[in-house]
Amino acid sequence: MSHEHQRQPPQGYEQYERQHQQMEGQRGQPTSRPARSFEDHLTNELRIALEDFTEVSHVAAWCAKECAQEGPQLAECARICTDIADMAEFNERLIARDSMFGPEVADLFVRVATEALPELEAFQHHSHVDETIGVIDRTIDSCRTVLEMVDQGGQQAGPGAKAGRGGAGGRPPSGGTY
Repeated sequence: MSHEHQRQPPQGYEQYERQHQQMEGQRGQPTSRPARSFEDHLTNELRIALEDFTEVSHVAAWCAKECAQEGPQLAECARICTDIADMAEFNERLIARDSMFGPEVADLFVRVATEALPELEAFQHHSHVDETIGVIDRTIDSCRTVLEMVDQGGQQAGPGAKAGRGGAGGRPPSGGTY
């Protein structure tokens, strides 16, 4: 599966992203992603999932803001996008620290995002919602790929991975996960 990460961002998204980064810096939070030494140990599949979680967290947050500005008719869409953005950001954090709960939360993201897609599709005539749907689809696909790797247990998906130890859904109950 080919991921097109070189696409042009949706109209208005670049300005939103700059403002978001400035706000992050003003709050004293780091604006960079996980340390390079950790990234060097990521599999290609996990690296793609991490990039997709990063993108969907930003694009869905931008979409939620756009929906909120367009009025109450898009309130439900804004809430869904906010939920997707928050869950994606949480997944980023779990991957970065190789949390033992990462696969369960990633699986939850897949389930929630899959359930949210039909709701969002009702609003896809708005370009920002249509863009968000595409990014969510791609993130679901890359997340499923990583979860299949964890479930198979044959290939380590990150530092300290202990796949194949019969936890919930066949995922590891303890130790590193990804």
